[in-house]
Amino acid sequence: MTRRKFPLYIDLDGKPVVLVGGGTIAARRAKTLSQFGVDLTVIASTIDDSIRALPGVTCLEQPWDPSLLGQAVFVLTATDCEAVNASVVETCRSRGIPVNDASNQTRCDFQFPAVAIRGDVVVGVNAGGTDHSLVRRVAAAIRTLLEGEL
Repeated sequence: MTRRKFPLYIDLDGKPVVLVGGGTIAARRAKTLSQFGVDLTVIASTIDDSIRALPGVTCLEQPWDPSLLGQAVFVLTATDCEAVNASVVETCRSRGIPVNDASNQTRCDFQFPAVAIRGDVVVGVNAGGTDHSLVRRVAAAIRTLLEGEL
C-alpha cells in the first residue's frame, strides 16, 4: 500500500491557480476547478474550446514560460511534453509553489481528486495516483448517491 494522502479542503475562491496544458486532462481539471471560484489561468500552445468556454478562466495561448506563474497558490501541469512538465515542476519547487504533474505521480506535491458535489457537500476521491479506474467508479457511485434522495 502506498502512503495515504490526507484530504484537505481549502477555500480557493478568488485564489490564483495556474494550469499548464490545454488538452483533455487539462480540460477536466479546469472544469473541476471552475466550480470552486478560482482565478484560473491556463497556459498552452493550443487550448481546447471546452476550456475557453468556462467562465472566469484566463487563457494564454502561448508556450510555457516561468514568468507566467505570478502569485499562484498552486500549479497543475498536464501537457503531453515531458520537458515542459519537468520544467514546470522544477520552477514551482524552486519557488515553493505546490505542484501536481498529471504525467508523473512521483513529482506531485498533492493529488488532484475526482470530485462529487451536491450543494455544500463536496466529496473528493483519490487513490494516490494508482488506480484511476477505481476512482472513476467510486466517484460515479458517490455522484449517483448525492443525486438521489438522502
